Amino acid sequence: MEYLEKEIEESIEKILKKIKDTRKLKGLSHENMAVELNISPSAYNKLERRETTLSLERLLKIKQILDLSFSDLFDINSGDVYHQDLKEQSIGTVQNLYQENKEITEKLIKSQQDEIIFLRELINKTNK
Repeated sequence: MEYLEKEIEESIEKILKKIKDTRKLKGLSHENMAVELNISPSAYNKLERRETTLSLERLLKIKQILDLSFSDLFDINSGDVYHQDLKEQSIGTVQNLYQENKEITEKLIKSQQDEIIFLRELINKTNK
């Protein structure tokens, strides 16, 4: 349980750091953020310093104000996510690649089957 609590604490700290760094990068002050969130500048300052709890609603509003994606806000690595925009010629290319892979796979299977037959015949000759 202690490990989980520590992990949550670290995640909260990372999110608050991301908010603070992004706010500064965009040239926004505590006052700017407070106005957008409809709270006082000191209340916003307490949020960044983690002296008060940040509600989900307020977190989502901050995300909008700072124009952060969820992956940026939560530091999710989306490097392995691929997006594909298929066009008509792309579909044909994919179908051709599929057909080529199918043909190669069939040839490999046939080759393996031929090798099995050969080895069985060799074993039979050896056993006689």
